[in-house]
Amino acid sequence: MQFSHISRGRLFQYLATFSGVFSIISSGINLGWTSPYLPQLLSETSTVPTTSDEGSWCAIMPLLGSPFGALLAAILGDLIGRKNSTLLMTPIVFLGFIGIAFSRSIFMISAIRFVIGATEGALYTVLPMYIGEISDPQIRGFLASTPTIAGIIGTLFINIIGQMYSIFISSLICALVPLIHFVVFIWMPESPYYYIKKHKLEEAKKSLRILRGNDDVQEELDMLCKAVTRQEQSKKAKITDLVTVASNRKACIIYVIICLTNKFSGKNPCLFYTTTIFEEAGSRINSDLSVIIYCSFELVATLVAIFIVDKYGKRRLLIISTLGCSISVFFLATYFYIKDWFPDFVENFDWLPITSLVAYNILFSIGLGFGAVSVLSELFPTNVKAVALGTADTFSVSMGAVASKFFQITKDEYGMYVPFWFFAVCSAVGLIFIVKCVPETKGQTLEEIQQFLIGSSSDIVDNKEKKKKKFDV
Repeated sequence: MQFSHISRGRLFQYLATFSGVFSIISSGINLGWTSPYLPQLLSETSTVPTTSDEGSWCAIMPLLGSPFGALLAAILGDLIGRKNSTLLMTPIVFLGFIGIAFSRSIFMISAIRFVIGATEGALYTVLPMYIGEISDPQIRGFLASTPTIAGIIGTLFINIIGQMYSIFISSLICALVPLIHFVVFIWMPESPYYYIKKHKLEEAKKSLRILRGNDDVQEELDMLCKAVTRQEQSKKAKITDLVTVASNRKACIIYVIICLTNKFSGKNPCLFYTTTIFEEAGSRINSDLSVIIYCSFELVATLVAIFIVDKYGKRRLLIISTLGCSISVFFLATYFYIKDWFPDFVENFDWLPITSLVAYNILFSIGLGFGAVSVLSELFPTNVKAVALGTADTFSVSMGAVASKFFQITKDEYGMYVPFWFFAVCSAVGLIFIVKCVPETKGQTLEEIQQFLIGSSSDIVDNKEKKKKKFDV
């Protein structure tokens, strides 16, 4: 009987998570949209005349729009709930894809991608919060990784249909995704943490009963009430709490390390310019086929990673992932260097671009791909979680935009090998900080993680006091 309760409870956690992250497929579509369609827009036969600079701005529009949605969701998440905030994005995304279908200018397409990007920022703010709060510690690592897999499915989907259909047809197809999400997710329970914050204990108990598949949830409810009460600390969270409170500051440092390593490993440029990179590589393998192979391996690798993350832990996978990304991108940069400066020898290495990029994608997917998203759902206490996730998403997409624009400028000015060598060095530096600063959270409850961060911060303060006493300061 106990096993059936656990299975039923976890089943509802899976259903709530999967139906929620289905919305992220739209984000993956929007982010990957320029891979199949930017070369078409830049061609001389394009019905929507576009310059290289306009194309690069169109590519990063989702990143520029994301902070606005993230900041709005940081407010909405606590105001109307994690679930309702997610559902609120559905009509915006639906109308956005319809708008792209009928757009006849690059300005209009860019503006709509900006708006859909804002919904992406909102989703990446409230969904990690929702998933972290509804899931058991034993499966939280897996569930927290699912937004990443949904985004990859969206990117693969748009790269496949982008080779088969026009912008008009593919946009109408993509408009079905937010509708499916809304129809399914509307039946899922709200986060019990949110109900407790609003002092709706009966609703919190009902939510816990559904999510745990067990009527006897009073003990867990009492524990959550105590945790939320302690974390709320009888005051409204401010953005300054992220740096003035020692445990929050430590959580911010951990997130920044993972996020910067993620963005400056080169993922966003590879996502936005996948087809362009393969075309410039000049490999004998068709560039469209190379893109599908590239995205398919990323999907498979991420699926494998989210099934093993709870067994091996995020820290170990992050270390392996970062090291592998640095090596893979280094070899890719080396290929482009040989192609530009020693073209007579490049035919002997025409296998290197797709090999390096596929290896990069696999290794990125097993650690860096979901590392930043998953730690967000674990590291911050309830009272600052909404503010933390909104700020984190703003920082993340800003760095992604910087990395993407840096790629476009240095690629056009100096050659493809310069930005990729830069990304290889950044990954190597990030590896050092991950090894030194990022802890393992496998199998720990959210409360235990907070106690660890508070304890670590207290140890730092104690060590400083001891040094002061030792030197009579």
